[in-house]
Amino acid sequence: MATAASEDASTDAAPGPVRDEAAGAPGGIFSQRTIGILLAIGSIAGLVAAFELTMDKIRILENPDYIPACNFSILMSCKSVIESEQGQAFGFPNPIVGLVGFGITLALGVALAAGARIPRWYMVGAVLGLTFGIGWVQWFAYQTIFNIGVLCPWCMVVWTVMAPMWWYTLLHTIGRFTTAAWVRTLRAWHLIPVVLWYLLVIGTILVHFWDVYWADFFVRTFG
Repeated sequence: MATAASEDASTDAAPGPVRDEAAGAPGGIFSQRTIGILLAIGSIAGLVAAFELTMDKIRILENPDYIPACNFSILMSCKSVIESEQGQAFGFPNPIVGLVGFGITLALGVALAAGARIPRWYMVGAVLGLTFGIGWVQWFAYQTIFNIGVLCPWCMVVWTVMAPMWWYTLLHTIGRFTTAAWVRTLRAWHLIPVVLWYLLVIGTILVHFWDVYWADFFVRTFG
């Protein structure tokens, strides 16, 4: 009886018909350990960015004339983004959401990298949370480029880490449920969506800010 109960509990924690190993070959890019390391590294970078933006917000509230260190050109201006309406989309500074969200993904990443058995339902929840995160990044990137009209270096750190965190966690989690041909195809071409996303964002920035960039370059170079 004890053995049967143990097997039932193990089945709930494991991915059912597709075992943990099927989510990615041991040591492979989709393995639990690799995904955990990716989440941990991305979360640390995101936490640093969110912390710096939060501290800058506090300093600006204390001294409206304060200029953050990431304000170093007419194109790169964290302060303009921090003080914008979009910078507090939920009625409080956006970086607070980042502190909470990246704290959760850091804990998950460390657990995965350490070999903890994370249930499928929890990984699905993580994917949903990361989907919200990447959606918010898309929205905020659009707002920053086209409406606010300046770039925030710390915000771009978050943009950079969110894309691979979401995509590779999604592919890993799907692999816990099925190894169908379409899943294998997505995994075989896993780099393409991430690279295309980076190129789209970089290309949009270059096209939209091209004149501003050169104006800034001449101002900084020739005074």
